[in-house]
Amino acid sequence: MNAKIFDNRSSSLCDPSLIGLGPNLVVAAFRLMKILPAKYIIERGIARGEIHRDVPIVESSSGTFALGIGIVCAEKGIPFHIVSDAAIDDRLEELLQHLGGKVQIVGSGLGTDNNIQVMRLEALQELMRDNPRAFWTRQYDNLDNQRAYREFAEQLLNTLGTDIVVVATVGSGGSSCGTIKTLREIDPSIRLVGVDTFGSVLFGLPVGKRKLRGLGNSIHPGNLDHSCFDEVHWVSAGDAFAWTRRLHSEFGLFCGPTSGAAYQVARWLHAPGKTVVFLAPDEGYRYMDTVFNRQWLAANEFDRVVPTEAPTRVTHPSQASGPWAYIEWDRRTLAEVTGQPHLVVPVMEQLGRRPSW
Repeated sequence: MNAKIFDNRSSSLCDPSLIGLGPNLVVAAFRLMKILPAKYIIERGIARGEIHRDVPIVESSSGTFALGIGIVCAEKGIPFHIVSDAAIDDRLEELLQHLGGKVQIVGSGLGTDNNIQVMRLEALQELMRDNPRAFWTRQYDNLDNQRAYREFAEQLLNTLGTDIVVVATVGSGGSSCGTIKTLREIDPSIRLVGVDTFGSVLFGLPVGKRKLRGLGNSIHPGNLDHSCFDEVHWVSAGDAFAWTRRLHSEFGLFCGPTSGAAYQVARWLHAPGKTVVFLAPDEGYRYMDTVFNRQWLAANEFDRVVPTEAPTRVTHPSQASGPWAYIEWDRRTLAEVTGQPHLVVPVMEQLGRRPSW
């Protein structure tokens, strides 16, 4: 067997392992899924002459998209600046700094900043005014975020065919919408099931504190195309943590809690004649002090959670409540589902100013 030698670390992270967990259930296990859009966006920016190596690449992130940017920037010798908040874990912050990046923390850190992403974007706008030549990757509304998943979608088609149902957690909308759009070029009937969490505004719930991070949002990203989704689930942090730990204890899959949330939904789905494939976006090393730590679980009363086995079906987002609910979305717009045509406010309008790029 001839082993492939990659040109760099980022390229080696792009392809997930497809692993069968049971009859008609497959996980697409990434080591770092967000490396795909980070690498794609930066390389296209370089090709277009939009990135200057003496000024930073900037982004708002508290998770793995920031790490993807850091790895690619370290490989290419480009400075980067991440605007984040108190939810970023210490290990990730240290990794970003070790990769040569600057991390700016905004918000009170007291757990009361429900619109923390708006605060981060406002701080990023200030940064852009001071650095007008900086390159903002714009993960929320840059359609290159979606386009970065074309090769992954082709991998699914080549390996599993078209008799599949895709389950994906939703944050920026890039991975879920980007993957399904490529798949439906071949077979428009392929179903997409989105996984969100309570406190996230993405699918019509009011903004609130989210204990489960890595999915959901307090803004409406431009990359989220609601009409892509056949079904949407809202899951609680306690459930996601429990299923994350079960993924590890039963299959040896060491993943983050967004993977547990996707697994929770995927294992429940009934899709006769179809293979359910769910996306596991990252590994579990960042969660050793939390999701995989008994003391932390006990201190936050997550050790008492009995994972929910089935969701409650609702017909309107206003009916959704924990620990797990779902709605038949039927590829409708958010306005069609909620009856509120002005519910979605574009990211830049939420900031009260025009974009500076």
